[in-house]
Amino acid sequence: MKVIQQPLGPVQANCYLVMENHHGLIIDPADILPNLDEILNQNDCTLDAIVLTHAHFDHISGVDKIVNKFGCDVYLNPNEFDFLLDPNLNSSSAFYMDVTCNANAKPLIEGKNEIAGFEVEAIYCPGHSIGSTVLKIEDCLFTGDVLFQGSIGRMDLATGSVTSMKQSLKKLYQFNKDYKVYPGHGPTTSLSQEKKWKRKFKISRNLLEFLLFFSY
Repeated sequence: MKVIQQPLGPVQANCYLVMENHHGLIIDPADILPNLDEILNQNDCTLDAIVLTHAHFDHISGVDKIVNKFGCDVYLNPNEFDFLLDPNLNSSSAFYMDVTCNANAKPLIEGKNEIAGFEVEAIYCPGHSIGSTVLKIEDCLFTGDVLFQGSIGRMDLATGSVTSMKQSLKKLYQFNKDYKVYPGHGPTTSLSQEKKWKRKFKISRNLLEFLLFFSY
């Protein structure tokens, strides 16, 4: 499996192009990837789907462009279907923007999903937003804005919850196997490294309050 990471959009959200066995899917497109056609042709792949970890504006801004060009399906936790057309819920209004997405999303069901030739396990991890979802594909976790290198997602936007975030991080901590972590912002990391930095995810109230101000 080949993963291409490209920060895009006004806040440089990571967009991922995942390719294997002539199939491709995009995760969290803030815009259309430069040279996307060329990359797909070089790897003999067809773009079959877009999968969203959550529906904040910086992760959905490129969806309509890609759907209009490639006609691919879009998958999202149904708890955030309403976010697509609501700038208050997708938090674009909080950044003085008015971002909407007209895609007719299909439900990303918790557990295993067969999408575009990939087995995508959706792990519901609310906290950053009510529908935040970690995507497990093979040995990789695409964590959206739940988990970053040395940090976690902010919880002060619409539908965010400190309590839910703590529960979601504990859920990730229960994985015995190590995974490569592809976050929504910043560099890649590993689950084992984040367990060390987070002291096995036993996050104090003071640290959570600190992260509210200094995380994405």
